[in-house]
Amino acid sequence: MTTADIAYICANYLTLDELCAGRDETPAEMRRLIEKGLLPRPSYVLEDGTEMFPADYFRLVDEAGGPGALRTSFEERLRAGGGEDLESDWQTYLAGIYGVCLRDVTPEAIVRKARLVSSLCELLVLARPADPEWRERLRAEVDELDELEREFSPDYDRNEERFGRKPTRDLLVAAARERYPDVFSSEFAAR
Repeated sequence: MTTADIAYICANYLTLDELCAGRDETPAEMRRLIEKGLLPRPSYVLEDGTEMFPADYFRLVDEAGGPGALRTSFEERLRAGGGEDLESDWQTYLAGIYGVCLRDVTPEAIVRKARLVSSLCELLVLARPADPEWRERLRAEVDELDELEREFSPDYDRNEERFGRKPTRDLLVAAARERYPDVFSSEFAAR
């Protein structure tokens, strides 16, 4: 991790001690639940071993009524949102990955991101830049994905070894804006 990565992570994530402050649960209890696979792992582990979590880490746990009900609640919400890959999404959630990429780590955001990624891949592969409807859809979907996703760390998350590829923010949001700058210009937005 670079100094810029650490600055980004420290500005946007919290330690388990910080998250547990003011709660009944202790960090040690939460770590046991993480090890049992009942709660997500940290999204980042700094070189000194400090575990970093998104600020909304306990949101789904609290909405579910506790760690024991988390998986059932997660799956119900994912299914209700149209999610289809329950086991994969659950494992990715437990790995802490959604805390890296989503501003709000919810099943609904997970499903919406998956749909946007799929749609944007199609839009970019089957580009029709002269078509006003295509242009409007590209702009709307890129802007929505931009709102759903975090910025990602400047270097660490962009190292293809981390996820096996660049983040979707780079592959879709930035790439679309670079390839079709006129679609995203303020002049186009005014139309």
